[in-house]
Amino acid sequence: MITSLSFFSDNVTFSDINTEWGKTANKTETKAAWQKFLQDFEIKSIEQVGYPDLLEYEVNGSKDVLSWWKYNLVRKSDKKAIILPIHFCDSFDEDGKIVEEISYYSESLLRK
Repeated sequence: MITSLSFFSDNVTFSDINTEWGKTANKTETKAAWQKFLQDFEIKSIEQVGYPDLLEYEVNGSKDVLSWWKYNLVRKSDKKAIILPIHFCDSFDEDGKIVEEISYYSESLLRK
């Protein structure tokens, strides 16, 4: 999961539906959050749901990919199995690096 950061630009912004509107995280902050996630949860598998959609906009020339996933997790503290549906919207630059990622999931599914 941490090595996937190589697909993101150095100035990427991350946000999700569970955080304050307009608040973003940078690559360093996200790496720390992902490491904490891996301390708390075991990833049993990640399944792609359906097919990703590529949206190309004429006005600003942006390219966005919408994708849907099912994370099969185990919370390490109590061994509870969790299925976490998650949707990503990733925006790409001309070099194919991700410059913005917005994720949509229910944070309440991860709580005890």
